[in-house]
Amino acid sequence: MTCGQAPATFRLLDAYSGWDELEVEDLTGFADPAGVRLAHPGAGPSRSELLPWFPDPRLAPGCQPCSWYLLVPERRELLHRDTCGAWTPVWQGCDPALLRRPVSVAARAHRLAVVDDGRVFVWRREGEQLAGVIEISRPTLAALGPRDEVLVAREDSTDLWRFGSDGAPRGVVRTGVPGRIIGLRTGPRRTIWLLAEDSAGLRIYRGGAHRPFETSTMDELAAALRPSTLVAADDAGFCLRENGEDGVRTTCWTWQGELRTEPPPEPVQYRRSGSYVSALIDSGISRCRWHGVRVEAEIPVGTAVSLDLVVTEDGQFADSDWQTAPPGTTDFLVQQPPGRYLKLRLRLSGDGRKTPVVRRVRLDFPRSTSADLLPPAYRQDPAADDFTERFLSLFDASLAEIDRVIERYPALLDHSGVPDRVLPWLAGLLGLSFEAGWDARTRRKLIDAAPELYRRRGTPWALKKAVCIVFGTEPVLDELANDRRWAQVRAAAGGTGPGLGSIRLFGRSSSRFRIGGSALGGAPLRAFGDPDADPLTAHAHRFRVLLPAGGADEDAVRRLVERQAPAHTRASVRIGGRGFVVGAQSAVGVDTAFVPLPPPVLGRGLRLNRDGVLRPGRAGPRHAVRPGVTAAVGVHTQVF
Repeated sequence: MTCGQAPATFRLLDAYSGWDELEVEDLTGFADPAGVRLAHPGAGPSRSELLPWFPDPRLAPGCQPCSWYLLVPERRELLHRDTCGAWTPVWQGCDPALLRRPVSVAARAHRLAVVDDGRVFVWRREGEQLAGVIEISRPTLAALGPRDEVLVAREDSTDLWRFGSDGAPRGVVRTGVPGRIIGLRTGPRRTIWLLAEDSAGLRIYRGGAHRPFETSTMDELAAALRPSTLVAADDAGFCLRENGEDGVRTTCWTWQGELRTEPPPEPVQYRRSGSYVSALIDSGISRCRWHGVRVEAEIPVGTAVSLDLVVTEDGQFADSDWQTAPPGTTDFLVQQPPGRYLKLRLRLSGDGRKTPVVRRVRLDFPRSTSADLLPPAYRQDPAADDFTERFLSLFDASLAEIDRVIERYPALLDHSGVPDRVLPWLAGLLGLSFEAGWDARTRRKLIDAAPELYRRRGTPWALKKAVCIVFGTEPVLDELANDRRWAQVRAAAGGTGPGLGSIRLFGRSSSRFRIGGSALGGAPLRAFGDPDADPLTAHAHRFRVLLPAGGADEDAVRRLVERQAPAHTRASVRIGGRGFVVGAQSAVGVDTAFVPLPPPVLGRGLRLNRDGVLRPGRAGPRHAVRPGVTAAVGVHTQVF
């Protein structure tokens, strides 16, 4: 406590410190850091949790994200959905007598299988070509495996029958799984996944034709098989959660392929009530006055958490000694006589569709409030003293919450741990501003580098670092002052002293190339801007930021450079990728790439008909090497 005189301590009940459970009924999660919650009706996961991997037998996902097959048994019809739209029949104008009493459908790549009464139809090309008919009694499920294999499960057995797509038998897989098979899938490396139901609930099994079947977990299932977009199913229909133009959306249909206006209710997947009773929790203090209890829990609408406790000195107590916390209270005082031991009872309840989650219970002891700081005269009357302690404990609790906020305030300044929505506020403390297109990772990197960026702001290093953080590529800075050719002072001829050399002060002879006024090879070629304004606009306090093609948006780079560049400078941005451009400067790594040459043919660096001149040339007398003339050294040419 904030104002307590004696040092207070506490005991935690959670997955890390232990729950000291003595009696548990229909609760689970005591070893899970997520918290204690209501258990499922049976052992293992619920049916709704397994829908993405084991859908209803009338549904089968296709090879595309929005591709699904829907079997309508009452109409003896198979529907297909190849885009994120409506359902259409697979066979237009097909004789409905082809299917007698269909029960399930399976799909894999371009193959399709429909389990009917006493037979299984296998199609290729998504139903366009009938590959074969498998005759088997009382089939329930089918799965399409690699190597053109078909697995069939029967109603009266947990074994699997193997066939080829043409109906030829290939043997039997003995699974030894108890109960009955309600889900069948094939996975990588010829793995077979089963969903079986017995008296204990649902269980997942994994095995193969030559491997024994063993129980598996949902985590192993999710790691081996990609889940589908099926999220809900009931007697009236099903729902798919898919990516649309405006984000993720959930669409529901009936089992006839018609749109539903209302989604199906959440399935019952939890026990409606559960309880936990702890063992005697020892404070280690004789006649200890226990102070309070705090519960950290998530309580959704339709659920409740209730807590009872009793304090005893020797472990003996009556049923009437239990103290019940007020409904909906997660922080309350212990109103019990002093005692060394405390016993806790926790009850969780829900509607079967949701469950409360209790992450931690904190027990504070001994009692320590700000009443301990009052003069003894205020604590002479026991009844008044009890009221004073309980009254002041309200303020102590508020002050304790403020103290916890102050203690955790440094965590708000940790850019690596705060939520994404806090990053703009944290950047405002540093004088940083973010653009809307920057993701949370980029923003955290900028905040982390802010001290060094401010210390070296205005330098090429800081500008390169900022661009690299935001756009993920290091730019090339081209400072145009290095190319300035006006009023250039250099050593005079013979090294006798400084001079202007052969360049006139602000002369045009060595500025950009002009026809009739510049020597070829002595002036740069540039085709932009006014030549007369070059001394001021092209070089003085100017620089370019050059980036490879595809690295960033030019406007976004320009805005960032304007914020990072020194105030007296002016920058331009150029995104490369167009190769050498006549009249514009090129930079290595921006629009020019040096790549290794292909392997040589002759020697280490000589390639016949490529790098050498060992090839037929022009006929005639020998002459010197001339540009544009194909010649052979020593045959048609002479090197002078």
